Amino acid sequence: MTDEPDHTLNEDQKWIAAAKNDIRHFEPLYKKYHGRIFRYIFRRTDDESLADDLCSQTFYKAMISLPKYQWIGKPFISWLYVIALNEIKKHYRDQKWVFVIEEDKLLEHDEIRDHWLNLSQDRLISILNDLQEDDLQLIELKYFESQTFREIAILLNMSESAVKMKLYRLLNKLRKRLEVKHD
Repeated sequence: MTDEPDHTLNEDQKWIAAAKNDIRHFEPLYKKYHGRIFRYIFRRTDDESLADDLCSQTFYKAMISLPKYQWIGKPFISWLYVIALNEIKKHYRDQKWVFVIEEDKLLEHDEIRDHWLNLSQDRLISILNDLQEDDLQLIELKYFESQTFREIAILLNMSESAVKMKLYRLLNKLRKRLEVKHD
């Protein structure tokens, strides 16, 4: 996800206003963001059919909640991510949540690559599954969704510096766990 240019935010505001008056105008928002929301859900579930269902549910809830939506300066996509995350949580509420990892994607990132090059995927998944859900979400947003610190800050309602500090501490914590499990 890249920084949204002002014209894109203004375009979203126009589509939102139009869709509030006539829900048929929700289609441009759906077309613009469906792929990103689907990929976000798919990475969390590793099940295409389930991701499709949860994505549909996300956009359905966004449509029916649109009259209550108020523009507060945050990109529309961040509201959709929140709805999608809530749908995922709802789905897994009674099940043990299993982190799905794309090993090659994770290994692209220099700052943590060295620590798990020699680990099996099962051991790495085990370490990640031990994380708190909000820590896991931070890892996913930064390394799997490739979002900027600014975008993560908006989505998590935090300052950019708080996101950076939390990620720095989390990576140090992960390094220590990886070193202990690897020894």
